[in-house]
Amino acid sequence: MLHAWLVEDLPGGRVRILTQETQIGRPAAELARQTPNPMPNGHQAWLDGLVRAAEAAQSPWELTS
Repeated sequence: MLHAWLVEDLPGGRVRILTQETQIGRPAAELARQTPNPMPNGHQAWLDGLVRAAEAAQSPWELTS
């Protein structure tokens, strides 16, 4: 599996996150057959965590873990 993320700083305190992945090979095929599919669920959990961290931070530069 390969995964790429592009994080863009936009005007108005906004951020755009573009992501693309490829799932090639037996392990990826096994994940894709699972219901619910762990890949999109994992991505959503990651994005939800980013939102929580951003909301909790006093400034964009305080997003360290």
